[in-house]
Amino acid sequence: MKTVGQWLQSVAAQVSAETPQQPIPLQGQPEGAPPPKSPLPSSPAPRPPFQYRGPRQPQQQRKPFIPQQRACALRVYPLGGFEQIGRNCFAIEVDGGIYIIDLGLQFPDEDMLGIDYLIPDISSFRGKENRIKAILFTHGHLDHIGAVQHLLPQLHFPPCYGTKLTMAFVRKRLDEEKLTSKANLNIVPYNKRIRIGKVEVEFLKVTHSIPDSAAIAIHTPYGTIVHTGDFKFDLTPVSEPPADFYKLAELGNRNVLAIIADSTNATKPGYAKSEAEISQTLHELIRDAKGRIIISTFSSLLNRIQQIVDHAKDFNRKVFISGRSMETNIEIAQNLGYLKAPRGLIRKVSPGMDKVPDNEVIIITTGSQGEEMAGLARIGLGTHRHIAVKKGDTVILSSNPITGNERAIAKVINNLHLKGASVKTNAELALHTTGHGHQNDLLLMHRLVRARHIIPAHGEPHMRSVHADIVKTLGYEENQIHSLVNGEILEFEANGSVRKSKQKIFLQDVIIDGYGSAGEGRRVLDDRKVMSSSGVLVVVFRVYASSKRPVGDPDVLSRGLIYGSEQTQITHDVIETSKKAYEEAISRGETDRKELKRTIGGALSRYFNRKLDREPMVIPIFIEV
Repeated sequence: MKTVGQWLQSVAAQVSAETPQQPIPLQGQPEGAPPPKSPLPSSPAPRPPFQYRGPRQPQQQRKPFIPQQRACALRVYPLGGFEQIGRNCFAIEVDGGIYIIDLGLQFPDEDMLGIDYLIPDISSFRGKENRIKAILFTHGHLDHIGAVQHLLPQLHFPPCYGTKLTMAFVRKRLDEEKLTSKANLNIVPYNKRIRIGKVEVEFLKVTHSIPDSAAIAIHTPYGTIVHTGDFKFDLTPVSEPPADFYKLAELGNRNVLAIIADSTNATKPGYAKSEAEISQTLHELIRDAKGRIIISTFSSLLNRIQQIVDHAKDFNRKVFISGRSMETNIEIAQNLGYLKAPRGLIRKVSPGMDKVPDNEVIIITTGSQGEEMAGLARIGLGTHRHIAVKKGDTVILSSNPITGNERAIAKVINNLHLKGASVKTNAELALHTTGHGHQNDLLLMHRLVRARHIIPAHGEPHMRSVHADIVKTLGYEENQIHSLVNGEILEFEANGSVRKSKQKIFLQDVIIDGYGSAGEGRRVLDDRKVMSSSGVLVVVFRVYASSKRPVGDPDVLSRGLIYGSEQTQITHDVIETSKKAYEEAISRGETDRKELKRTIGGALSRYFNRKLDREPMVIPIFIEV
């Protein structure tokens, strides 16, 4: 009997037998002619270290570059997801009509202090909203749909398309902001072509870590563009069919112009592990556990949750759900038939669960990444309203740590151990598998689709660079592989020629912080980094309204900067330094408040750099009397 890897290799070999072994020629290029050399993509300039430039005042926002329509048949460009994991947003322009693939969010890194998440900068669409023909969603993960409630109103609610489960999750995001009645949401079955403007759009079945994931084929008058979405080739998925190999290969026989392909695991050799392998490990752990079982996983990992439910049924255990997102996703999946369980098996966590014997309880909770306010962290700290860890509990973390979360997860695990639980992680057992294809999955996708141009997508630059190296082994030339960064534009002419535009869309970090958003997210984050490392200093001047002369000494207020015995001396120095800088500026005839703040801030910045080797945030304030 063939293994999964052997079967996939035989499929790839069968497809490649039909594929020319020579490099794939560009349309319009004479046979045997050397391919033209395409310019290497320019790297973004490194951001300089923080320097004081005066107090933070409202400034005129830099006007974003809005690409002008040229005599170009087809243009594609990413607005997110090409320099990070998350914030996925890709635009395709066909004869002026705009088709957007995904509106995702990006969860913050450790240094993004206090923010909830980031979303794509869509300011380049301002004034062109009537040209947006559709928003197409590949699947229901937040890094692909999570910004919809923020961006759909700004885009004037263009029609949205996706598979059934994906659109249910989109609807839920809009429901929370009471926007659903304004939205035009459309469910599209697999393999059905729908006409939108000048193109036909087709959703193709792929496997990922959430059901109803799709690759999207956009059939334009100038060729077909395929966006793989997030994918891997899993021949034994849970509760859904495998990817549609036939349709992907059929596309490959129809001369695909370009493919935008997932690069997340391009650095990992072999094939991605099947979800069925995780099921066996969970089965054994649940079978052998004597007490309660607490399983933490991603709330969107519905295939994993289905496995847990199936095993709970086999071993006569009830499943209790903890966490708002977990409850919401399970409810949606059950209502649509994507999660199947006998009536009464799945319940919400409540005080009444204590009446169920420990050996008949499974608790599924959020918090697999050590999030402070999520269910698992509160269970470990003993602050959860309904769940307290007891000796004999088995805690299973059915996930991999996302980079940057390792310390938070370790802290949760330590707390659970201290309370007597036995903790199982993916480090020791097969408890998690990725939803993104490894190198052989990528090779098979490219062998099936056989696009003339490759655009590595969805990943950090080093992942996309490895992806580019992988496809070179298939015979692709440099001028057929296009390594874009966010904002770069690739143009396809009607004659088949391709070039990277000299123009680039200016993009900013757009952050969501509480209930608000800010377009100048990088400046907000820089301010928070300064305050977190060096503190903040406020200097308040009282000055005469007419002459601008100071009234007495300024007041000084600091936080996170000076303390203890040095406070008195430094406060005195700050008063004298700021007074001197202010009086010298006035004597030179400077009366503009912005310039006065800049002068005082510069003087204090130099003082703190010399005295404390710090660069605090300095905020001069003037009160006229």
